[in-house]
Amino acid sequence: MCGALVPPLALFGVVAAHDGKLMTELCNELMAWYQKFPFPEYQPAGMNLPKVAIDSSLCHVSVTKWMKVAGVPRGSDERKHRCGGLTADTVMKAVSMLNEMADKGAFAATTQSSLVAGTCMNCHGSAVAPYTHGKENCMQCHGSGLINLEDCVTHESLL
Repeated sequence: MCGALVPPLALFGVVAAHDGKLMTELCNELMAWYQKFPFPEYQPAGMNLPKVAIDSSLCHVSVTKWMKVAGVPRGSDERKHRCGGLTADTVMKAVSMLNEMADKGAFAATTQSSLVAGTCMNCHGSAVAPYTHGKENCMQCHGSGLINLEDCVTHESLL
């Protein structure tokens, strides 16, 4: 997971003592938002870095895809500033979510998790099917090793 997500998710853990369901909703929203948001909005050092939505919350996927689009090497200042901007964007989103919850007394999610992850987790998030835990687009990394829904008799009802 991207390190920028860890402090906000830990902060949301404070909410768990009050309302575990709400904490789950906050975490799900932040994870879904992170995967869809074109980072970095905040441009440290006045840079004009490309903004790229990555479709993953995994650090190595996020930074590698961004470096490919930006055309920069791993040790570049651009990569370092992109990670700084991404962290600022993530903290701003988390604070915004907590402020909304404090102001309105409730929280409403606005971002949907990956459709593929949601579909997979219908079965694979229970004890019935082989269990996994995730909020990612499973096919992004495991596509070649997974059965596509269209090719699986067990999944026909999901189509």
